[in-house]
Amino acid sequence: MSFKTQAFWQEYLCSLPIPNDASERFYETFHIGDSEASADHGAELIKQGIKIATSSLLWEYQAANKPLPKVGSLSILENGRGEPVCVVETTWLEIKNFNEIDVQFAYDYGEWDRTLKTWHQECWEYYSEQCYSLGREPTKEMPLVCERFRVVYP
Repeated sequence: MSFKTQAFWQEYLCSLPIPNDASERFYETFHIGDSEASADHGAELIKQGIKIATSSLLWEYQAANKPLPKVGSLSILENGRGEPVCVVETTWLEIKNFNEIDVQFAYDYGEWDRTLKTWHQECWEYYSEQCYSLGREPTKEMPLVCERFRVVYP
């Protein structure tokens, strides 16, 4: 975690009545997408309250032996330059197959035109590349970690 992000996290903790609770719930520092531009765009959508959901390929967590976030987990969102933007709290988490994503989740994803059809097109391309990098074959049943969140700071 960069010095700037550490300072941002400390500011957040100082704003709370019980900072130890938040410290215990810290999960990760992250960014949206796979480029500086997509990270900046995703951060802006989250700050505006448009993007309130995201997903990740379960196989990535498994390959990295990384635990999943939990409801109540706190994470720091960074932009494409690694600068802190906000703290988000996980409010809902479920593992769903790619083909089980529904209209509401695609809308809450907040990207593109917010339709399920476009979500399927864009995410199929993105997750297919990730599958290949993991030596896996993309399928309509590939498991996704689906998450809803809310901005808690600032």
